[in-house]
Amino acid sequence: MLAAALPRERTEQMKKALVLLLLLAAAAPPAARALLDIEGYYWFMQPSGSAAIGVDGLAGTKVDLQDDLGYGGREGVPGARLILGSLFQVGAEYFRINMSAQHTISRVIRFHELEYPVNADVATRLDADFVRGFARLNLGPETVHGGLMIGGQYMDFNARASSSLVGSTAKDLQTGMPLLGAFLEVNPASFLQLRGAVTGSKWDFGNINARFVDAELTALLRYEFLFAGGGWRYIQAKGTYDQVPLDVDLKLSGPVIYAGVQW
Repeated sequence: MLAAALPRERTEQMKKALVLLLLLAAAAPPAARALLDIEGYYWFMQPSGSAAIGVDGLAGTKVDLQDDLGYGGREGVPGARLILGSLFQVGAEYFRINMSAQHTISRVIRFHELEYPVNADVATRLDADFVRGFARLNLGPETVHGGLMIGGQYMDFNARASSSLVGSTAKDLQTGMPLLGAFLEVNPASFLQLRGAVTGSKWDFGNINARFVDAELTALLRYEFLFAGGGWRYIQAKGTYDQVPLDVDLKLSGPVIYAGVQW
């Protein structure tokens, strides 16, 4: 399901946040910052949490990703981010998650249309695309600057399960949500930058109820217009969708490395 419009209350909150951003932009001096920032990253993500996917009003079995399905190892997640502007910045980000596991289950599990028996060898896979656009203010001097962010995120999920005993089934889900956040960048030396950012959303629209948090801490080394470094990223995506029905609580965390250019 693609959320096409925001609830009135959420729309009013976003309008107030945008007005606040514009007022701050008018009152604050611009930060000394490059006009174009392009970076790629690779996230060594470890998944945990739980999920249940049903069909036609019949709830699926709530499974633990690690204990029931065999997830737990690091999964590589590539991504890219672009930021344009100095005081008022616009940006975009894309990353894709592909994770899979194979495990002999110890209990009966209903996944979407099928029921997998005890001792079945079940292979599962989750693919997810995240596309994010945002606008933000960058306030303060070069040594310490940061600001607020407002934007939106589109997510496309595909979950699959298969076993030679039963067969295979899959479920697709597409949705979008607004995002609010903040960021801070500290430059203690010309070659070193420390930065942190957090974005999130509380989304209630129709029969979709979702919570999303994305937090990053990063240290970068710079030389001329090039930079590279590493940090830690944590994402939690939690939500229910009554129409499927769907109930997920995913936690994704791990180290991440960055490289990019800045002009």
